[in-house]
Amino acid sequence: MSLQLKSEVYSFEAEDYYIAAVQDERVSQYFLGKVFLRNQSLTDLLIDGGTENAFLNNTRQGFRQNRNGVPLIIKIEVLAFSEKRNSNGLIDGYSEMKLKVFGVLEQDTLELCSPRSSNRYNRSLGTAHELAYEPLLRQMWVSCIEYLNGYVANSVNRLELFNTGSEIIIEPFSTQNRGDTVHYFSRKVTWNDFKGRPPMASKFAAAIFPSIGIGTKLTIRNRKLVAIIKPQVFMIPSQSWVKSGSLNSSALRHEQLHFDITKVVMDRLIEKLKKIEANTMDDLSSMIQYEYLQSFREMNKLQQQYDDESRHNLDRAGQAKWEEKVQNWLREGS
Repeated sequence: MSLQLKSEVYSFEAEDYYIAAVQDERVSQYFLGKVFLRNQSLTDLLIDGGTENAFLNNTRQGFRQNRNGVPLIIKIEVLAFSEKRNSNGLIDGYSEMKLKVFGVLEQDTLELCSPRSSNRYNRSLGTAHELAYEPLLRQMWVSCIEYLNGYVANSVNRLELFNTGSEIIIEPFSTQNRGDTVHYFSRKVTWNDFKGRPPMASKFAAAIFPSIGIGTKLTIRNRKLVAIIKPQVFMIPSQSWVKSGSLNSSALRHEQLHFDITKVVMDRLIEKLKKIEANTMDDLSSMIQYEYLQSFREMNKLQQQYDDESRHNLDRAGQAKWEEKVQNWLREGS
């Protein structure tokens, strides 16, 4: 027994998407189940042209969709009719449909939702013809599309698939010192912040261990991919050290400038982060991480250059040149 899916005029429309393809994941896209004939024998229930063409044509003909919206792929996971005779000689039937909907974003497919529908019915043997099954099949399909449409309408502002771009939000710098951390904006460093043990073989008077960090939270707001970034410029006391004979203001000023250079690098990083534009969460996260790693390398390069050109504070002219340079950079970033 074979049935042909009739057209349907949908009472709702898709504002943000269109159905680009229907894919049947079952063994056969033609087979719908086993049903009873009038002579009480079982026969195959089939669909003309297969499910993929039948359902896709049904939506194209009667479902108003936004062809400029997000393309969706609907995969049929379960579609089955089953029947059995009851004690009264009637037929108890059950039909079910389970779909998975995916959206295409850039080169990726993202799972959107899983509509499902089912029917229980009761009939006599005399009603064994395609007109008894076609309305049930069409009703399940329309019900699933209605669920999909409602899901998108209610969730569109927070779904990655329907984003309209990205936004970077920079929060204020961390300032509260906790444990083995002194934040740049909490205060200037003092020799009390240098708690590490000086290496016996080192020829230098002191060393500060400054660094940068970004706490990143990704979310979606009003159809925007949002990265909320908490910048951190800090030094680690347990890894910073000073020799007992070098506790003077000049040496401390040299170490403070290392800290200032770290702040300069963070200022530059923030400007780069603000310019990021992404269309997927993966891209947004990757771009942020890339810029952070590049800035971390820049920080290490500048710190080494500073020490080389000031000869670790032994070259007074070199030290003065860097102090002026860093102060200018800080003013540019403020």
